[in-house]
Amino acid sequence: MDITRAILDGIAMAAIFNGQVAAFVLINPRFFFDSYPKGIQNSAPEKMTKKEKRINLILTIIISGIVFIYGVTSLLYTGIRGLRDLFWMSYIQWIILNFGDFFLLDILLFQGKYKNKIVIPGTEGNEDYKFGNWMKHLAIKEHFILMPFLLIPIISIIQAWLVFLLGL
Repeated sequence: MDITRAILDGIAMAAIFNGQVAAFVLINPRFFFDSYPKGIQNSAPEKMTKKEKRINLILTIIISGIVFIYGVTSLLYTGIRGLRDLFWMSYIQWIILNFGDFFLLDILLFQGKYKNKIVIPGTEGNEDYKFGNWMKHLAIKEHFILMPFLLIPIISIIQAWLVFLLGL
């Protein structure tokens, strides 16, 4: 297992993912409307439209797909073929992306300098935009429970098996 490579790949994947998501959120925060806390979604005068849901789905598939392909390709070129090592390298990549999402998007973007640019129109002043509420209602559950204990292990298993099968 090459931990250094996994860490560097995770940093690259986090940069790709977070850079793209941040760019689209700054262009139009409604593209990722369903990623906001439920309190904000429920207080919006206009719910997510079918067109916005479609754009969200397309962006999610493209951005996640690019990052997934990057991870698979990188693991293929490590020469490592053991499922356990592939799983842990994949897990490291994705956990770094997850923590990058937490620090770069949830803290720096949504709670930092550009906070006013990512407000959903009609939800200005909502309590869930405040740091403590944002963390409590969204970020902590997502980044410290759901992702590391459910989604990342599933993605890592899929990625490890794919690399294993492609490397045969």
